[in-house]
Amino acid sequence: MGGWALGLGLGSAALPPFQITIESSSPYYMPASATVSAGVPIQWDNPTASHHTVTHDGCELDGSCAFDSGSVAPNGSFALPGLPPGRYPYHCTLHPIMRGFLTVTDPAPLPSPT
Repeated sequence: MGGWALGLGLGSAALPPFQITIESSSPYYMPASATVSAGVPIQWDNPTASHHTVTHDGCELDGSCAFDSGSVAPNGSFALPGLPPGRYPYHCTLHPIMRGFLTVTDPAPLPSPT
């Protein structure tokens, strides 16, 4: 399968999202540090009873804001279609102790037909 959705042809396959869970206790984002390939969708799920955010540190530090979820309600989620290669530290603006780190690498080359 290798990440391809069942029932879809190669030309229309959609990658499943890489999932990160927002936790009520440390490490707060699970996994706290993640690595994904460029173009892979990413989804943060909030199963907690509190509102949280998923805010790239650049939104508050230097103005190069790659993503900001706004408030993610209890049992809600925030999804991105993918990010370009780079390093993305992020946090919850409502609970600054909550921190995560996302590394996005160049996409893996597609296998050549044999």
